[in-house]
Amino acid sequence: MSIATALLGVLAVLLVLAALLGLARGRLVAVTVRGYSMSPVLMPGDRLLMLRGRRRIAAGRVAVVVAPDRELGWKTPADSSPDSWYVKRIVAVPGDPVPAWATRCPGTHVPPGMLILLGERPGSRDSKQWGYCPQDKLIGTVLFRLRAAAAAAEADGDDAEPAPSTR
Repeated sequence: MSIATALLGVLAVLLVLAALLGLARGRLVAVTVRGYSMSPVLMPGDRLLMLRGRRRIAAGRVAVVVAPDRELGWKTPADSSPDSWYVKRIVAVPGDPVPAWATRCPGTHVPPGMLILLGERPGSRDSKQWGYCPQDKLIGTVLFRLRAAAAAAEADGDDAEPAPSTR
């Protein structure tokens, strides 16, 4: 194999890696938890890696959604800036039975295009107050925790960047 052929092979691999990185940059987002609605599973200051989009929707997964309007819930257009994101657990997806506690979710099964979301704490604002969350309000699903709150506090101090809320 000549040097030119080897260099072309290396260049091809680098181009493929650059293309994949470019795709991932827009789809992978680091978010910081604020609030206690997902504690003790997630604590304020925890850093999460989120995959944008709706491909990984499943009951039990942790999702990042646009915060609902305080009066009208998810029925209205909402601000989709990172400061208005909520982190909640998906507890039911289309076709799943509606849990008994979800009294604001009419019907016996979750309708197409809807989700039922729940925080880990009883006082969490979620489908208990606002009913179904339309899937188009879902920003992405959490892949894993990048850094726990204690490590985040040591690294970021009081200058933590704005990030989604778990309220």
